[in-house]
Amino acid sequence: MSVVEPEQPSGRTEEFSRAYGAGDEVAAVKIAIEALESRSSFVPPFESLWWLCGELLARRRYGLGLDLTERVWKRGYRGWRAMYLRGVFLALNRDIEAAAETLASARELAPADKKREISLLEARLRALLGQDNAALKLFTENLKFDRESARYIDAALRVAQRSEKKALIARWLTKANSALGPSIARMALLAKLHYERGEWTEAHKAATAGIRLAPEDKRFGRIAARSAYRGARLVQAISQLEQQVARDAEWTEGKILLSRGLLAGGRESEARRVLRSIEPGTKYEEERREMLTRLGERTEDDVPVDAQATGKATGAETKHRRKKTNPLDDPEVKKIMSDIPADFAPCWTPATLAERGNLFVAIGRLFHSVRTLMLRETMARFGRHELGYLWAVIEPMIHVMVFSFVFSYIRMRDSLGMNVILFVTTGVVPLFFYLKTYNHLTNALKQNRPLLNHSSVQPMDIFFARSILEFFTQMFVLILFVSFIYVFVEKYAFGDALSVLANVFGLWMVGVGMGLAMGSLTTLAESLKNVMDGFNRIIYLTSGVFFTLDMMPASVAKYASYNPLLHFVDGVRGNFSPLMGGSRVDITYGYSWAVGIFVFGLVADRALRRRVLDR
Repeated sequence: MSVVEPEQPSGRTEEFSRAYGAGDEVAAVKIAIEALESRSSFVPPFESLWWLCGELLARRRYGLGLDLTERVWKRGYRGWRAMYLRGVFLALNRDIEAAAETLASARELAPADKKREISLLEARLRALLGQDNAALKLFTENLKFDRESARYIDAALRVAQRSEKKALIARWLTKANSALGPSIARMALLAKLHYERGEWTEAHKAATAGIRLAPEDKRFGRIAARSAYRGARLVQAISQLEQQVARDAEWTEGKILLSRGLLAGGRESEARRVLRSIEPGTKYEEERREMLTRLGERTEDDVPVDAQATGKATGAETKHRRKKTNPLDDPEVKKIMSDIPADFAPCWTPATLAERGNLFVAIGRLFHSVRTLMLRETMARFGRHELGYLWAVIEPMIHVMVFSFVFSYIRMRDSLGMNVILFVTTGVVPLFFYLKTYNHLTNALKQNRPLLNHSSVQPMDIFFARSILEFFTQMFVLILFVSFIYVFVEKYAFGDALSVLANVFGLWMVGVGMGLAMGSLTTLAESLKNVMDGFNRIIYLTSGVFFTLDMMPASVAKYASYNPLLHFVDGVRGNFSPLMGGSRVDITYGYSWAVGIFVFGLVADRALRRRVLDR
C-alpha cells in the first residue's frame, strides 16, 4: 500500500474518530453520512473504513459509499481492501467495467483466503459485460458448491449455457443439486440439457424430480413424457402423455406423440379421438392428416365442397372413409418394431386383424406369450446352462440339512417317529411354494417393464409366467427330494398324490395373491415391503416347518390353527406318515383364506397397476 502525505483532519473527521473510538457506532455513522452529503473534506481513519463501508451498504447508500472510497483512494489508500470496496461500490453504481478492472487489481493483491470471493464477484461482473470466456475461467477455477457460493451458481450456469459447455453445465447442476438441494430453475435446465443431448433416461429422471418440486410446471411434464417416448418406453410414455395432455390441452406436440404411441400399441379408437381434438392449422397438420387417413378418416380439406355444404357423401366417399389400412405401413410403427425379437413381434396382418374377438385365437396368443416369458425367465434366473437350475435345488437343500441337523441332535423325539429328514423336507419344501412365489411376484412388473413396450405382452402375462414357472420349479424340487429320501434314506408309506397337489396348490395361491397385493400396495407406502418381509420370517417359524398341530397341546393348537398355511403344510406332511396330518387339519379353512387373498391380490393389481407402471 502506497501512502501520500495525509491532509490535516477536518472537524467532522475528528468528531467521527471520537464517536468511533468511544464505540458509539450510531453517532459515528450519522456523522459520516452528514459529512459525505455536505461534501466536506471528510476522510475517516483507514482502520474504520471496512466497518463504515459495511454500514453504508446496509443502508443502501451506494453513492455515498463510492464517494467515500474515492476519497480514501485520493488519500493514497491503495491496498486490496480499498480496491475491493471501491470495486463493489462502482458495481452498485452501475459502472460495471471499471468495477471489474478494479476487482481484478484487488484480486492480484489480496491474500489467498480472499482471492476466491473477489474472483467470483469479478466473474459475475464480467458475465454482465458479456466477457464470457474470462468469466467462465474465473468460475471454473474458484466456484465451490456450498452455501457461501450459492449466489454465484446461477450466474455461472448462465455463462456456461451461453458458451454451450453442456458437459460442464451438467456437472455443475449435479453438484449444485447435491450440495444445495434441487431448485425449480436448476432442474428445468438439467432436464432440458439431458433431453437436448439425447440422454432420455437422465432427462426423464430430472423432469420427474422437477414434477415433485413444481407439479403445475408444464415444462417438467412435457420433458418427462417426451423422454419416455424417445426412450422407446411405450407403455410409460402413453401413460405420461395421457396425463400431461389432460392437464395441458394446448400441447399439440404431446397429442401427436400420444397418437403415435396409441397407434403403435394397436389402440386405434383412442388415437382417432386424440387426433380429432387437435385444432387444424398447426405445424403438425400434415402429420395429423396422414394419421387420420391411415385410420380410414378424411380431413375437411379432403371432402368436396358440395359434400361439405350438403352434409352428404356419396357411396364411394363413405367407402373410402371407412377403409382400414395396415398399421404395419406406419413408419413410426416400423421404427419401433425394428428391434423387437421375432417371438415378441405383433402379428398385425389383415388376417390377424380379422380374427379379433376369436376366443381360441386369444387363448393361443396368451399361451405363446406365457411360454416365451417362462423361457426368458428361466434363462435370466438360472443362466444359460443346465447346471444353473441346480440352485433351485441347492437352496431348499441347505434349509433341510441345517434343520435336520438341529432336529437330530436336539429334538429328535419330537418328530413322532417320522424320519427327521423327511419331517423337515415335508415342511420346508411345501412352504417354499408360498415364499418363492411371493418373492418373485412382488417386483414382477418393475423388473420386466421393458417387455411391456411390446404390444403382445400384457402385465398379466408376466404374472402368469412367473407364478407358473415357480409352481413347477417347486413341484420338481419336492418330487426330487421325497424320491431321494425314499430310495436312499427310508422307505415310507405314501398317501394320496391329489391331496399333496391340493395342499401345495393352496400354498401357491396364497403366494400369488400376496405377491400381487404387495407389489401394488408398495406404491402407496414403500415400507410395507419391509414389514411384510419381517412378517414372512414369522410365518416361516409358525407354519409347520418345526412342528405339527398334533404335537401341540389343545390350548396352543387352538390359536396356531388360525394360520391357514399351517393347515396346508400339515396336509402335505400327513401323506408321508400316518402319524402326521391328524384331525386338526382343515383344508377348507385354508382354501377360504387362499381364495380370499388371491382375489384381493387381483383387485389390488387392477386398481393400482397404473401407479406401478408409472413408478
